[in-house]
Amino acid sequence: MELDDVLKVIGECGRYQMIRLLLICLVSLVCAFHALNMVFVGANPKKTCQITGINMTEVGWENVTQNQWTTFVLNEENKAKDKKSCKVLDEMKVKDYIVDKKLSFQEIRGISGRNITFSERDCEEWTFATDVYGPTIVTQFKLVCDDAWLRSTSKTLYFAGRLLGAVIFGQLSDIFGRRPMFFAGLVSLLIAGCVAAASPNMYVFIPFYILQGAAQTGLFLVAFTMCTELVGKSYRLMAGFLIQGFYALGYMALSGIAYLIQDWRYIEVAITVPVILFSVYLFVLPESVRWQLSKNKLEEAKVTLRKVADTNKVHITDEMMTNLNDSGDKMPDVNKKYTIINLFFPLKMLLLSLNVWFNWLVNSMVYYGLSLGTDNLGGDPYINFLIAGAVEIPAYLLCVLCLNRLGRRWPLALTMIVGGACCIASGFIPDSSGLLPLKITLAMFGKFGITASYAIIYLMAAEVFPTVVRNIGMGVSSMCARIGGMLSPQILELQNIWVPLPLIVFGALSALAGFLALLLPETAGRPLPQLIEDVTKPKQTGTEQLRQDSSCDPVVQKDTLF
Repeated sequence: MELDDVLKVIGECGRYQMIRLLLICLVSLVCAFHALNMVFVGANPKKTCQITGINMTEVGWENVTQNQWTTFVLNEENKAKDKKSCKVLDEMKVKDYIVDKKLSFQEIRGISGRNITFSERDCEEWTFATDVYGPTIVTQFKLVCDDAWLRSTSKTLYFAGRLLGAVIFGQLSDIFGRRPMFFAGLVSLLIAGCVAAASPNMYVFIPFYILQGAAQTGLFLVAFTMCTELVGKSYRLMAGFLIQGFYALGYMALSGIAYLIQDWRYIEVAITVPVILFSVYLFVLPESVRWQLSKNKLEEAKVTLRKVADTNKVHITDEMMTNLNDSGDKMPDVNKKYTIINLFFPLKMLLLSLNVWFNWLVNSMVYYGLSLGTDNLGGDPYINFLIAGAVEIPAYLLCVLCLNRLGRRWPLALTMIVGGACCIASGFIPDSSGLLPLKITLAMFGKFGITASYAIIYLMAAEVFPTVVRNIGMGVSSMCARIGGMLSPQILELQNIWVPLPLIVFGALSALAGFLALLLPETAGRPLPQLIEDVTKPKQTGTEQLRQDSSCDPVVQKDTLF
């Protein structure tokens, strides 16, 4: 008897599954904390170079204040035109010149930057504003000027860690089981978070921040898989969106945690130490029955199913579990071996693959670009971050309500095109225009659109790739998503060239990917393609085209949005 048939008898989502489903979803909160903590841990507050004061009486400037002197030495007027913010006028040399020439303050200001160029020096000490953020890695490790690149690079390396985590945990969870890798992810996250919080410098912080990325992604990957494998086929879509909904709640909660704690080290501790509480899951969290069946651990699977039946108050007989198997492991009966090369031939398969992979890359890039860039929108960064997390919940609800009715292709294209247009429009609204609420609103509409499209492309990609290359295609899609995440911090740095540029780039790429999505085939309500020929020759009729692989539920693929 197939597992899905047994679950229909004992309950596809009964009391046993609901309790454990909610317990696993709680882990998603912690995963969200660690996925986005750099917004506050690596916040870059306003800074001012510390300037040496002078005796105004000594230079004959009795009516000049120290603030006026500081503004002059900071050379703000020339910096606004072009100059480096890391350079200031050399106070002592300027003072010597003033004393020697006996110049007034108005005279010295008049000749500055014109017929005389004063010597400059590198700023050595900085004062950081504390009105918005407390201590961050930028303020404590002095990530300014020549070391400023470490801030964005640490974010990029974090996403490189996520790529490693997806590959390593995905493979090991197939070999050793979901449960062991679930707890391995928790332990890794606990160690990485605590060591990162105690880091004395960036050269200790970065390696453990990379490990955080690997552990967070690996943990969420395994938790997502456990959720969807825990319930029956009818509830897999619900389980997948439920854990993503908890992720959005964690996203929102992080803004409150950061606002209340402020100090980056204590933020790291606050989002890491709760991992210890999940140790009690050792006594309540079962191994995936689907994994047990895939490894021919029939007796262990039967023991788990009896516990499910007992908790759900359903009687199950031994006859029901005779010849127990999971239909999810079936593949088309073909002798040919398929590799990644098969995704590049013929031309139609290549174009489809490139389109899907480009959409994954853009969705991930824009999603994390907007998430990590909320502090660049103006206004209160904590409220911006909270709203950016809140818009994800209606985005997921929209997907649940509309995808089966409207299909996949048009909702994907519209959410990306409209979301991209909102990002571009938001970028062109200056912070000082008095339209700041409109700027933030448009950016949040962009975030809403990209969240919905990210969920749709994930589902659609799993449906559009033929069964014989589906795992390969989804694996490359996952890699493209991680690369997009790695690029997002670097694109955010384009604001140093032109402030609106990151939003314009995100918006333009989103709109482009949306238009390209219109070239993808509609997959809603249609049989999942089994062979390459089912995709390259969609009009072919006959039993080969109508074959369905009912087990390849797209939500159960071993990868996740986040």
